[in-house]
Amino acid sequence: MAYGTNIRFDRHVSVPRAPLCNGRHSGDNLGPVRGVESYNGYNETEKTGDSGIGNTTLAMAPSFRQKNDTSGNESGSTDDELGEEEEVDQILDKNGESNSSSRAMPPTSSKSPAAFTGLNPYPGKENASAPASTSSPEVINGLNPSQGRENASAPSVREDGNDKRNLTRPYTDASPVKSVPDFTENTELPVSGVISISEMSERLRKNQASHPSKRPKWPSEPDRELLRSKIEIKNAPIDEKDPLLYAPLYRNVSMFKRSYELMEKMLKVYVYKEGQRPIMHTPVLRGIYASEGWFMKLLESNRNFVTKDARKAHLFYLPFSSRMLEETLYVKDSHSHRNLVQFLKDYIDFIAGKYPFWNRTSGSDHFLVACHDWAPTETRKYMANCIRAMCNSDVKEGFVFGKDASLPETFVRDLRKPLKDLGGKPASRRPTLAFFAGKPDHGYLRPILLSYWGDNKDPDMKIFGKLPRSKGNKNYIQLMKTSKYCICAKGYEVNSPRVVESIFYECVPVIISDNFVPPFFEVLNWESFAVFVLEKDIPNLKKILTSIPEKRYRQMQMRVKKVQKHFLWHSKPEKYDMFHMILHSVWFNRVFQISV
Repeated sequence: MAYGTNIRFDRHVSVPRAPLCNGRHSGDNLGPVRGVESYNGYNETEKTGDSGIGNTTLAMAPSFRQKNDTSGNESGSTDDELGEEEEVDQILDKNGESNSSSRAMPPTSSKSPAAFTGLNPYPGKENASAPASTSSPEVINGLNPSQGRENASAPSVREDGNDKRNLTRPYTDASPVKSVPDFTENTELPVSGVISISEMSERLRKNQASHPSKRPKWPSEPDRELLRSKIEIKNAPIDEKDPLLYAPLYRNVSMFKRSYELMEKMLKVYVYKEGQRPIMHTPVLRGIYASEGWFMKLLESNRNFVTKDARKAHLFYLPFSSRMLEETLYVKDSHSHRNLVQFLKDYIDFIAGKYPFWNRTSGSDHFLVACHDWAPTETRKYMANCIRAMCNSDVKEGFVFGKDASLPETFVRDLRKPLKDLGGKPASRRPTLAFFAGKPDHGYLRPILLSYWGDNKDPDMKIFGKLPRSKGNKNYIQLMKTSKYCICAKGYEVNSPRVVESIFYECVPVIISDNFVPPFFEVLNWESFAVFVLEKDIPNLKKILTSIPEKRYRQMQMRVKKVQKHFLWHSKPEKYDMFHMILHSVWFNRVFQISV
């Protein structure tokens, strides 16, 4: 099938799969991903009451050309050991929510859908162009579905490289705002130097007290409910006796408990139905970007939090996959994210034109969950007001304390049994002082770590490059289960799946990643169960670890086991698990940013 061929929306279409590119977190091919090899476009008409604004025709984006897969394995294991890919719906729906609660697929139609008016699926793609468009009332008005593909005439570009095409679409609705502004008030400039954990805590406190979000253009009942919740959380009665919540793990266990109770009781999330696979509504549950996929899958099938009436929503979820955005649209070796950013802008422009909700708050009650390394740069301009839950929670990349949330990076080895091999040896049966294994050339830090502590320079410090293959990755897992401290050294970016893996195997995490904001930072007291070592102190790593008294180590290891429940995926979500904690981070930040 030629890439320039128009694809029908009323049937499944196989999408050509491009070779992998050697980008960040690149690695072995993860195998087939549902929604990548095939997908379908369709017409959908919302029923009255779904969004609370009457009957509207769902617009769909045009078909995509399949691009590069740069997902990989960051924990030293190989993808051969993970087994065959399973249908994610079957895996989760057998043990979790009924499939009937998932987003319904409407009947297909032989008629082309009304799609994103003026939306270009490949905006800004280099060395690409568009054939002359034909005007057809049943195809996308003002949109060329082949724009940005090879062997077509390029759009006019200024000599300085800035594309000067008019990106404002003609909308048919009465929305007063037609596109997302280039600058938003919540944009923060990157910082210089190293920000300590205590300084991060101080920034969080100040931002919660004096950094409100954009004031809504008109009030709503959900806003008033959030304000009442904020007062209740701030004045939560002291409760440090809950057997499920060990107080030293939290900044304020009473506030967390009350906030979580209110979230369970009242939170409503509206999930936008718009958007076509594979970028939208495509949960990828395997690999190091699995967090965004598991959250998407579990939220879209959730009956307790999701509402079909957008007027009742406290939060609005933007259901795109940052991994699939990169895999579908990134041009190999182009070193440009411009077309990825443009795709997100066009999506925001579309929902801002179709619905009033984005424009009411300038997007401050909208949130995204993204685990790809590039998410901060792709979202900082046009989604800066949103609550951004990101794995790459780097202070220098513009992470905003009190608004953005740190998303745990997880590596799920068995989709059917996400808790397989959970736990580790007791503190008294962990003979290895410290352990690390990973790609030695993955960023600047690991070569430094290996130069000081690799090659068995010290028998107490088992620091390796990538371990030899073993069935089920048993070598790697066994070393984590039998080590006191597990080194979580950054790769290309600040985040690493080893943070969650350490907790999973009950090993005290040692985080070596300057300016990394750890997950659930707004509620967890990380220094009570983890060790933070500055990158410059790698030469003193053993001295730092051996200086920790045995009593203190055992206390931290016990706390790791108690905090573990917050870092576990379940096919059917459980109280205080990873799904609920991610959602709580978004809820908590919105509550403390609300301004009416």
